[in-house]
Amino acid sequence: MSDHSNASEIVIVGGGIYGTSLAYQLASAGKTVTLLEAGEIAGGASGGPGERGVRANGRDLRELPICAVALKLWGDYQESFEGGVGFRRLGGLQVYDVSYGHREHEVLGRMAANAAAQARLGTPSQVLTRDEALAREPELAPGIIGAIYCPNDGVGDHTFATLQFAAQATKAGAVIRTGAKVVEILHARGVATGVKLADGEIVPVGERLVVVANAGAETLLKPVLKPHELGPVWNLMPQMHYVSNPLKKTVNHLLSHAHRRLAVKQLPDGTIMLSGGAHVAHTPEGLWKGSLSAMTQNVTDAILTLPFIDNSTFLKADASRVDTVAVDHIPLIGQAEGLANTIYGYGWSGHGFAISLGFTKFFTEWLISGVKPEVLEPFSPARFHKPAEILAAAPLGRAAA
Repeated sequence: MSDHSNASEIVIVGGGIYGTSLAYQLASAGKTVTLLEAGEIAGGASGGPGERGVRANGRDLRELPICAVALKLWGDYQESFEGGVGFRRLGGLQVYDVSYGHREHEVLGRMAANAAAQARLGTPSQVLTRDEALAREPELAPGIIGAIYCPNDGVGDHTFATLQFAAQATKAGAVIRTGAKVVEILHARGVATGVKLADGEIVPVGERLVVVANAGAETLLKPVLKPHELGPVWNLMPQMHYVSNPLKKTVNHLLSHAHRRLAVKQLPDGTIMLSGGAHVAHTPEGLWKGSLSAMTQNVTDAILTLPFIDNSTFLKADASRVDTVAVDHIPLIGQAEGLANTIYGYGWSGHGFAISLGFTKFFTEWLISGVKPEVLEPFSPARFHKPAEILAAAPLGRAAA
């Protein structure tokens, strides 16, 4: 039996960076909050070794207004939290070369257009010539013809940040429960009344239920959402590589490549972290298996961008964290039509850490005011269904008939 006299106003499912930062913001605003995490805090995609990119550079244009807010908040929390949140503002550099089948003037035009769009949507962005890019990153390969520089970008220790937000949320009064796997959303008369845990316990919901469990979200939500409230997603396991730096070279920025699936970061101990590349398979039991082909692709792309990496020694790989990806690589955010007090966000698509603080700020506004911020509208699952409805309703022209 659930005891609604002791129900928290807000119950959050998911203890990654989204759940913990949302719990902190809501508790700081005076709400009573219970966060339920199936495993340990930062035990999913928000945890693991190394650092994550905190970038606006090269991001989907629909995410840029959220990202502009998030980048400011990363800096603010780094200053205001005791011990910070593990954020380092290095600046982001997305480099360009002339890929097969393209012409230099096309690539330069694309670079200028992308920088202009980013700047107009709140992300300061500067086009650099090859010489200007080399002044910032002297080890770039000869084929690089220029770059886009975003001074506000950086990197973050994702495990540390998630744990810091959990600690601050607890200080602000939130209740955080680990080992509390939610298996069912209970509801009556059009509202969520509680959630059932794997051990049979029922946790009551006061005002609102928020599901931000990412890899586990769709399974939990399917029984209470209508088909058009879901979007096409799948799970993948990104592989991160760590290599030595025997030449003691320096990578000065969060470095990405416009035409290669590559992100390069130099960790504080000098290790070079390579990510953004191919992924690995996993067993039915959920265990990951390192992929030699994925490793080869990622390392090759890194060497073609920063040739000094060819002198490195391979140290380790990690692909232990599952990510949920939407088909258009931006998240799914909505309010359940059949449950007026339930909102959800998932499908962060492997790059959601950077924009998390922006999204949870707007989630907080939504939960407190009851009004969905307009800036979240592009992320509605309706984007996958409305065009089909419009097409079905349109009269056939003579050619089509």
